[in-house]
Amino acid sequence: MRYVLTIKSENAPGTLYRIAGLLLRKKINIESLRVKEVDRKKHISHFTIEIFLAPHLMAKLIKQIDRVVEVFHAEYQRVK
Repeated sequence: MRYVLTIKSENAPGTLYRIAGLLLRKKINIESLRVKEVDRKKHISHFTIEIFLAPHLMAKLIKQIDRVVEVFHAEYQRVK
């Protein structure tokens, strides 16, 4: 299934590396990646990542992304 991950995190060096590393360890290919700083004063970034993954693994992946220290919130949406 195709999913879009939406992640809100602090804009700190290494955040993208940690998230991408998590996907790499699970052998998940990133189809599309967009990162945007949404609040310069609070240093908050918004990640949009498109991936293909089996449905039963998606909830586990989101829990693991939420455990990354810099991540404030992570959610996913299935794409048709």
